[in-house]
Amino acid sequence: MRKAFYLLIVCLFIGNSLFGQSWKRMQSWGLDLEDITWINNLVGYAGGENLLIKTVDGGLTWEEQLIPTTTRINDLEFWDEQIGIAVGDIGELLITRDGGLIWNSLAGPSPVDLNGVSFINENTLLIIGESGTIYRSEDMGNSWQQITSSVSANLNDLYFIDENLGFVTGDVGIILKTINGGTSFEKLTTSVNTQLNAITFSNETTGYAVGSEGTIIKTEDGGSSWNLLNSGLTNELKDIGFSPLNPNIIVIIGSEATAIKSINAGATFSKANLGSGNLRNLNALEFIPESNVLLAVGENGYVISSGNAGSNYSTKLAGYRNDFSSIDFKSERVGYIAGTQGTVYLTTNGATSIINRSLPETTDILSISFWNNGFGYVSSNTGKIFRTSNSGSSWVPVPANTPEDITGFYLFAPSVLYVTGTNGYIARSFNSGGTWDSEIVTNTNENLKDVTYFDFQVGFAMGENGQISWTNGGNTWENLPKLREQHLNALAKVDSSTAVIVGDGGIILKSEDMAKTWRIIPSDITENLNSIDFWDENIGIIAGDNGLTLQTKDGGETWLQIETGTSRNLNSVSMGTSLVAFAAGDDGTILNYTCSTPPGISEIKGATSVCLGNSTYQVDDQAISGSQIVWRVDGGEIISGQGTSQVEVKWSKTGRQGLFVSRQNFCGNGETSALEVEVLTTPIIDLEIEGLGSVCTNQSEVYSVPLEQGVTYTWTIEGGEILSGQNSSEIEVLWKNVGPNTLSVVLENSCGGTAPITKTIIIGAPPEQPSIIVGEQLVGLGEASYTIELQEGVDYRWEISGNGGIILSGQGSSSIIVDWQLEGDFMLTVTPQNNCNEGEARDLEVTVNIITGIEPKPDPSLSFYPNPSQGSLTITSDNLSVYQEVSVLNTLGKELIHSEIQEGQREIYFTDLPRGLALIRLRNHSKTVVKKIIVR
Repeated sequence: MRKAFYLLIVCLFIGNSLFGQSWKRMQSWGLDLEDITWINNLVGYAGGENLLIKTVDGGLTWEEQLIPTTTRINDLEFWDEQIGIAVGDIGELLITRDGGLIWNSLAGPSPVDLNGVSFINENTLLIIGESGTIYRSEDMGNSWQQITSSVSANLNDLYFIDENLGFVTGDVGIILKTINGGTSFEKLTTSVNTQLNAITFSNETTGYAVGSEGTIIKTEDGGSSWNLLNSGLTNELKDIGFSPLNPNIIVIIGSEATAIKSINAGATFSKANLGSGNLRNLNALEFIPESNVLLAVGENGYVISSGNAGSNYSTKLAGYRNDFSSIDFKSERVGYIAGTQGTVYLTTNGATSIINRSLPETTDILSISFWNNGFGYVSSNTGKIFRTSNSGSSWVPVPANTPEDITGFYLFAPSVLYVTGTNGYIARSFNSGGTWDSEIVTNTNENLKDVTYFDFQVGFAMGENGQISWTNGGNTWENLPKLREQHLNALAKVDSSTAVIVGDGGIILKSEDMAKTWRIIPSDITENLNSIDFWDENIGIIAGDNGLTLQTKDGGETWLQIETGTSRNLNSVSMGTSLVAFAAGDDGTILNYTCSTPPGISEIKGATSVCLGNSTYQVDDQAISGSQIVWRVDGGEIISGQGTSQVEVKWSKTGRQGLFVSRQNFCGNGETSALEVEVLTTPIIDLEIEGLGSVCTNQSEVYSVPLEQGVTYTWTIEGGEILSGQNSSEIEVLWKNVGPNTLSVVLENSCGGTAPITKTIIIGAPPEQPSIIVGEQLVGLGEASYTIELQEGVDYRWEISGNGGIILSGQGSSSIIVDWQLEGDFMLTVTPQNNCNEGEARDLEVTVNIITGIEPKPDPSLSFYPNPSQGSLTITSDNLSVYQEVSVLNTLGKELIHSEIQEGQREIYFTDLPRGLALIRLRNHSKTVVKKIIVR
């Protein structure tokens, strides 16, 4: 039972099973719930008659737990979110260690009915039961020690305040107390003799117990004395609880929908209204931790909830104690459900609520068939058939006058129908059951289950021990060869020539020739298949034992199992539309199936930039029952993990590729998650650097290679400086060093790098300033020559200011001849230029005067000999020292030999002159003499 020292556990529970359940329970279970307990504000459990259910959303929805027992569970207790114990009749003990995913049986110490269980600590348990039974375990139920209670009455409830202090209630007013964790007990005096069903304490001294005949007693001294409180009731009170937020608020529930509340620690009580005519017994309640929200459970799956500590309630679940045998839906909203005791229910809202349309007698219904929303038939044993034309508001008996049970219908029209029954019975009526033609030769005594026709002539019936009967006309029936001996339980006509039969042991048969021959559809199902229905020639559904349902969308060739969330036998199934079906079965089970695509899936996690080869990707979600995870890839292939939450992809194509994942079920695909992946390879190596290979100093140039995504570029340079673009595919370079230099780049990405890609760069510079212009600076009108030293690869632009003369020849070279045409002062300028622009110019001031043009008296002593020469030359003059320098030039004006003339020098001697025409130039600041010498 509950304990006061709640463990403060922060728990996040993710329930995939909710998404996996394609079937939804429309009404509660038709089984009593005996106890409820909460783990936290979301997760709770309730148990009872062959039933244990769990909620993960605070009681909004509940799901059945698979348990290895069919006995009644009387009490539940959890130590934490994982470990829980359930006890029940005949000594039943169950344990879970994984939060209810799996429940296992524990060997109990005694076959007596167990009514309560409590954790003393993590390993110590105490259980109580009938005839004064108390057992204690210190090893989580592996072994048990019997504790003497000193009473023989049934013990009904226990409550521990801490590891030592606890109380037990029982019949005839019994309350026991322990102060040593249940090792021993003493009996307390209560002054009442009624059955006490529940006990709780708000602290160590204040406690309450409730029981039969409206009994409520209270102690304020730790149980030493008990006072009777006035409940104003005489019916049985089953459980009591106090608000975790206010211990003065007490809530008590009991039989016949009793729920009372006190806000003053029991001084007075008020009764909640649970609905007029509601007599459902309530058996247990518990507050959600740290809140004023409570849920109470009881008879036939009754679950109610209060959000204000019991002032008023809303119904969450209410079941019907019935084993439903037959169901027939005419749409997704309108249908009929029938079962034992003549029970027929009508729904007009898809079984959200049901309306009682029961027969006038309590006979078990075996089959129902409706022509439309209002007109139909139901059958029972000993030939009983009832007809309605007003949706079951009234029923007209139309018996077949046979002792056989009527098991199946086929309606040609509202008034024309066939029925089947036990011992090979087949009959027909042409007046809505007013009279029956039973003079039909069936040639079998097997119990038949159902019948159908393909047209007005050809039909078939089937039944127990593999019986299939066939007719052409309906008067005489022949027995077809049996494929199996299992009982055949249901049939469905698929189209005008196709039908499917299902039966025990998972047998599925199909015919495509109007039932004349049959073949077995392979299946690994072993449960009994009890019902089948088809919407059209493709879509069908099967229901069977242990909550089994199967679906097909290929006319019954293949079947997919769909989880229902129940282990109850399903006895009948009906399709309201192609997407909506209903099933009904034991223990009040009514299920709705809406064929919908599965939920979406989380984002794909994994690398978005990869190399050719293998990469792993995953989603957070796991596969859920009833659907599968489907991956798809562009630019590669999935080599492992398809159908799971993690796959390995082999990328085989570079560029922007895609990976996709979605859930897929019988109804289609859920929302797809996608991931774009950039698939790379080692960068291309057969590239060339684009840009000029011949440049000038102090000149910036742009160089590039093709841009590739995901690639970094490392540039290396000689003879210059990278201005911008390092690590990109394009850089700007400022060249500095004259001569041959190199530029290289290495391309790298996550897949590797290239060898350096290199380009040779020739760096030039503007030419140097020309040498001094050699030529007459004081000239007369007429021709004069001027020359400079020649630089390799340089052109020269000569200019004369003021149009004082014209250049007769030599423009562009290092030597020109000028025709001076005007008198005056002029500037002769020579500018060097190459492909790196112009260099600094050289100027020569020239004065042109007609007087200067009169030939001066020559120096008679100036002599050049020999001329022609064999390579040596002598220059002599008495006045030689009036000149400052002497040079030997070739015809291009290039200076070959240069020498300074010393003061008083009269002779100059040259040897090894080059062959050809040589120019000997004598020059001072005002005069130049040029002499041509032929060297042989």
